Amino acid sequence: MYLIVGAGGFLGSYLIKNILSMTDDNILATDMFLPENGEQARVKWQKCDVTSKSDLMQLNDICKNCENLKVFYLAAYHHPDKVLQNPKIAWNINITALSEFLNTVDNIKVLYYPSTEVVYGQGIDGYKFKETDALHPANRYGEHKTVAERMVNVAGFNVVRFPVLMGPSLLAGKKHFYDEIVETVKNGGTMEMFEDQKRSMIDFDTAAQILIRLAENKDAQQYPIVNIAGDEALSKYELGRRIARKHGLDESKIIPISMDSDNKIFTAKRAKETLLDNTLMKKILGLNQLTIKV
Repeated sequence: MYLIVGAGGFLGSYLIKNILSMTDDNILATDMFLPENGEQARVKWQKCDVTSKSDLMQLNDICKNCENLKVFYLAAYHHPDKVLQNPKIAWNINITALSEFLNTVDNIKVLYYPSTEVVYGQGIDGYKFKETDALHPANRYGEHKTVAERMVNVAGFNVVRFPVLMGPSLLAGKKHFYDEIVETVKNGGTMEMFEDQKRSMIDFDTAAQILIRLAENKDAQQYPIVNIAGDEALSKYELGRRIARKHGLDESKIIPISMDSDNKIFTAKRAKETLLDNTLMKKILGLNQLTIKV
């Protein structure tokens, strides 16, 4: 069985879709707010606030007799600017709640914790960070993820580091930035996107498939940390143009802007360039290339 903690987001929805298509496992999906009409064959939803000890104990009671329990722990206080604005709330969710989960829920066979490229910090001249490189988090959110990674590894479980993830939302009534790009340009508007912020971006669908393949691969668990990333160094501007092109829209509506001139979009510091080396991931899964799907 798969347990997805914090399954109500974009990655969680893609994990549910792909677990159902790639495996025969049932899924226990948890979130603070349960989706309407979320129940389906092989998927059961359970309300769970990860900051609630009683909710974690109830979750443990449900899972304690499950065979081959595989966990994706997605619950997090994500946005770097909000982490700065609400430091105690962020710490409670990102650090304290994770620690309580690891100390409460038994019977876990495999657990993967999604972390972020932000832990590496600023890259230089196209360098691709390896899993063993020193960490220099770009902001407080990255610092939280660095602490969380260490806790997960010390507990005997696994971490994956993701770049920027993109893709259309599978969630009713909840748009991703991808959807906003398509909708805005389709309606004749323009989208400003950074041309000098390079990332090893990958799409939600591919990211979910790779994560499931790692969880299903017994040999993969010997690697405490694995980068899941695309081969290309892409700017959000270039990605925006590809998305417009994919949908037959006017690419000129994607407007390039520079991070150096931005004084209104972000509060927390962001690295201009953070690229990930995906050699280990390819070795584990026998892949030759990995390109983002738009």
